[in-house]
Amino acid sequence: MMFDEKMVSSLQKLGLSSYGARTYIVITNFGPVDATTIASEANIPRTKIYDVLNKLERDGWITVDQGRPKLFTACDPRMVIDRMQSDLMGEIDSLSSEMSMMYDQQIKKEIPRVWLIHGKKSITAKSVDMVSRAKKSVMMTGDLYFPEEIESLKPIILKAKKNQISFRIIAGDVIKTSEGEINLIRSFEDVQPEMIVSGKPPIKYVVVDEKELLIVFPKINEDILDLNKVVALWIPSPAIASSMADMFNMRWNTYIQMQTGP
Repeated sequence: MMFDEKMVSSLQKLGLSSYGARTYIVITNFGPVDATTIASEANIPRTKIYDVLNKLERDGWITVDQGRPKLFTACDPRMVIDRMQSDLMGEIDSLSSEMSMMYDQQIKKEIPRVWLIHGKKSITAKSVDMVSRAKKSVMMTGDLYFPEEIESLKPIILKAKKNQISFRIIAGDVIKTSEGEINLIRSFEDVQPEMIVSGKPPIKYVVVDEKELLIVFPKINEDILDLNKVVALWIPSPAIASSMADMFNMRWNTYIQMQTGP
């Protein structure tokens, strides 16, 4: 029997051996079939075929009719693959949770170090990485955003709202940059984060879960923020991040009180 190598390769990616993949294809193609025919069609030594068949049965790929001779029938590929996909996603979710806990624990160690990051591409990547890992809160203040960063933040903001993660922004309405004006209100209007338009500090602070802090500094030429000349400090320190969070909350609450009145 001729085999589609792409199909064999795909089955191998799902955990089957080369023999196992060819055997499953033969059984699926022929219907209830005996071991001798399978070995012949799949070009597998007869001394190996029962080991292959037993493993396929254990893993839920085939069923066996215990007659004489034994007949082997393929399980519905859709059901098998759906089950494997469900099992894999469960393992991925479990691994993600366990690895995230390990990562969070190393942040809690209060390593007194500061990382210097250069360039908008690297800074955007760090900013997006930080906020995408948020479990409780994200606080962003200051007038310094990159167009690419805004687009990356939008789905994260929507996910945060869905998961009841606080995502608050304090910034001016329009930023003048070397790449043109950025209207933050308009840029974020389709995802609607909690946002206060107040002040125009040219430095941006990003605080995530009160555990880590990113401070971004621009080069300023005649009130224009040069997005090609930016540096940032990443500080994974809960002590420093929580202090910055306190300052953010004080500013946020003061604005709310001014809006609502006595």
